[in-house]
Amino acid sequence: MQFDDIAVGKRLFVGDGKPEILGRGPLEVRGSSYIEGPQIVGNPSVYTTPSPTELGTLMLGQTTNSDMKPIPFYSLFVQTFARIKSFLKVDTLLTVKLIKSKIIYTEILMAKSKNFIIPHPSKENKQLVHACLEGPENGVYVRGRIQGNKITLPEYWANLVDPRTVTVCLTPVGAHQDVIVKRYDSQEIHLQSNGGVPIDCFYHVFAERMDVQKLVVEID
Repeated sequence: MQFDDIAVGKRLFVGDGKPEILGRGPLEVRGSSYIEGPQIVGNPSVYTTPSPTELGTLMLGQTTNSDMKPIPFYSLFVQTFARIKSFLKVDTLLTVKLIKSKIIYTEILMAKSKNFIIPHPSKENKQLVHACLEGPENGVYVRGRIQGNKITLPEYWANLVDPRTVTVCLTPVGAHQDVIVKRYDSQEIHLQSNGGVPIDCFYHVFAERMDVQKLVVEID
């Protein structure tokens, strides 16, 4: 059966599912839709391999609608926030000259390398490329200089890090002070020097996050 136009004044349902989040009866969300999927939007020829790794609930391809002038550049364009709750996977290399984004949010981002590029701060017509620090944990750090016997950690660390994973690096400034960590928790680090010598040192504190699952380092 073929129609020229279909106007849906309330809701559109395709499939047998019952999406309770869209409401029922007097609580139903007007203008909502449910499509059981899988669903292809745009050019179907890019999704032809009958493999689970090539199949998604929603597959977006370039539009084939010649009525559009000009043809839309993007397969997906989001003007507000987009959230990916699980994995974000990119299959192809991004080769465009400029990628401009304010916020990309995903709970897990897997990539071969994580780099950023900014205009070079001291050389004209150059750019500066740095890579993100990598390690076998979901780690966080704070660093600075302390002139005293107590390092106060950020307040949010109390609910962010596992205190059993805290490590501290100290570098005395100006003279040897035989500084040690006397005691610590996820909020404060108390230092002690030999003979009560005034403490002046740089510090670097690492810890592992406890608000996410522990990182599995070796996978299949």
